[in-house]
Amino acid sequence: MRYKPIIVHFMKILDDKQIVEQLAQGNQEAFKALFKKYYKVLNVAAFYILRDEMEAEDTVQALLMDFWEKQLYKNINSSLNAYLKTAIRNRCLKRVEKETSVQKKLTDYQYTLSEIEEEIEEVQEIYTGKILADLSVQRLQAVTLVHYQNKKYKQAAYEMGISINSLKTHLKLAIKILREGLKNAK
Repeated sequence: MRYKPIIVHFMKILDDKQIVEQLAQGNQEAFKALFKKYYKVLNVAAFYILRDEMEAEDTVQALLMDFWEKQLYKNINSSLNAYLKTAIRNRCLKRVEKETSVQKKLTDYQYTLSEIEEEIEEVQEIYTGKILADLSVQRLQAVTLVHYQNKKYKQAAYEMGISINSLKTHLKLAIKILREGLKNAK
């Protein structure tokens, strides 16, 4: 038990070159020393780009795990510090680029969807207009007064010079014709 803490203490004083050499020998304590030395620095660098603490932590952890598991330390030609900072910067920029791409696609989709909805509304208005034009004068007047001018039944019936029940009958028949016409349009 006392031997392990001595190694951890020993690993803390290793410089970057020694850490890379120890990693190449498969020394997990060297990886722990690397993690302790660079985790916070890399998190700050990642947060600066991503502006999200959890994403920054996830990105740094993924980088460090890949560094160990995929033996990325074998790719280091210069300094460990420069390699890790460049690697985290590149990963963060890829995440931002991916998020930007997703947002652009979503915006394009929403724009296209709104265009389609507008076209559908225009077609429905045109078709509804044609159906309304085919209504009798009294049915068209009843629909216009009640549904477009938002008048009460009593007021609409008075303007048309008919009873409220007659107005209701005209509305009922007009709506039935409209529903059938729109159903056939589908």
